[in-house]
Amino acid sequence: MAPNVTVPMNFGCHLLTSPTHNNLVLNTSEGEVKANSVILSFNSPVIGHITGELHMTSVDMLEFPREAVRVFVNAAYSGSEEEITRELFRDVHKMSNVFEVTWLIKKCEEFFEKLAKSITTANYTDLLFLFEEAAYSFDMIKSKTLLSLAFEKITKLKCKAPFIEQYLENIEGLSTRRLDMVIELAGSEVNLIVQSLTRQLSCQTQGSVVSISTRYLLDNSDLYLCRESNKDLFEKLFDMLEENAPDFASLKWAMHLHRNSQYKREGNMSSSSGVSLASTSSSSNESRCNIIPNLYHNFDTNMNLRETLEWLSTSDKVTNVVMAAELISFMINIPWNKYGEEVRSCYTDELFKLMKARSWHKLPLSLIPMKLMHSKTSFKEMCVSLGEQCEYVDIKCMNDHHNVLSLLSREATLEFRFKPPGVKKCKKPGQCGFLLKTIQGPGYLRKLKLCTEEEDYIDQPVHYHHQFKAENMYLYFVFDDYVLMPLSCLESCTENFVYDISDEARFYYTNCFGTFSILYQK
Repeated sequence: MAPNVTVPMNFGCHLLTSPTHNNLVLNTSEGEVKANSVILSFNSPVIGHITGELHMTSVDMLEFPREAVRVFVNAAYSGSEEEITRELFRDVHKMSNVFEVTWLIKKCEEFFEKLAKSITTANYTDLLFLFEEAAYSFDMIKSKTLLSLAFEKITKLKCKAPFIEQYLENIEGLSTRRLDMVIELAGSEVNLIVQSLTRQLSCQTQGSVVSISTRYLLDNSDLYLCRESNKDLFEKLFDMLEENAPDFASLKWAMHLHRNSQYKREGNMSSSSGVSLASTSSSSNESRCNIIPNLYHNFDTNMNLRETLEWLSTSDKVTNVVMAAELISFMINIPWNKYGEEVRSCYTDELFKLMKARSWHKLPLSLIPMKLMHSKTSFKEMCVSLGEQCEYVDIKCMNDHHNVLSLLSREATLEFRFKPPGVKKCKKPGQCGFLLKTIQGPGYLRKLKLCTEEEDYIDQPVHYHHQFKAENMYLYFVFDDYVLMPLSCLESCTENFVYDISDEARFYYTNCFGTFSILYQK
């Protein structure tokens, strides 16, 4: 039986130089770091499992630089975090979470808090460091602690407006995750975002297309709050969007956005500090970072087939061939897009070419019999062969059959059971898996978010593992056992959406019952 050892403890870093002491090799991106498996196991139950139960003599830590791994090991040996620096903080903090070194996680958070307290002036470079480190932490390990500290510091220094203004100068280089963070930082002060975007729009040439990132911010911000606090700014924004609309689709988008801005959103952020991501008590303040991807609410519906395929060939928002297939199906069912019967009947060849060009992974065998609604498209040629390794797992929803529109129009929870890759033995109660919950979105229908908090799983038949990430999930809906229904144009079945679709498509969406599945990339 292993001795009862309380960490942190000073085991003595001098032992690291002993050639007989170090029996565990840590493979980093820049070479090896050697340590003793027992000492690391006292600090990390994950390493304890790897060495004690799996009997492995090496651990791959290839995403981390050698110096960061060395500091991590020294901390485990000395029981001290003194070697952590600003430059190494990110990697050491992530390692602490990955390997579940509880005391070092706390020390890293204390280190970050000290850094935040040391910033006493509104220096953009210092605040940017806090913001980016906190955002990365939330992205990777879902830690809300650092995000709360960063938001609190920016708010306390009364520099939220200039920070957002300067941060959005590089708006086209920001991921949707970072844009989400800006929305959360602004909180109820949505006018700070609108003011920045309005300035940028005023510098554009008349008739220029509004960028995807600008649209994303406007679509996901509660513009009702801007309308209530600064009506002149609100009207200026929409005057610019409508007067400078380069085409009919852009004008329709602006009108749709304006209509949605007339009503207060359900569960909008009201915290004066804007730190809704750090809140654990209110289901209305959910992070958009856990939203299951669902595309095509804001793209140009006037594109022809060739333009659509060109967009699909470059867009970083499209990550698998099912998403691409859903988009084309969406376009085909817009009445004003007359693609012709030859396109409506089959576009499998184009999808297959696109799949190869984008190096998208092949689909699991379970999708071989699937057909895409309103087309003869089959996924058979896009699936792995029998015995071939697949990068995806098809995870079926455990709930009973659903009417898809009914479910996405109300509060609901979907249950999925699946043991994530890398989890060999699990002693948690219940089944490994995850829950998806519907939350209010910008339109009539609700979005689905991945539940990551412990309180979400109280009295539930499944428990959550941090390996599950929303960005690795793609939700699809199947009815009649083998017909895949695109979720991308569901908004078009509601009175609050500007697009219209065929009566046949509307019938299927409103009357068919089926089941949800997750295409999960391992």
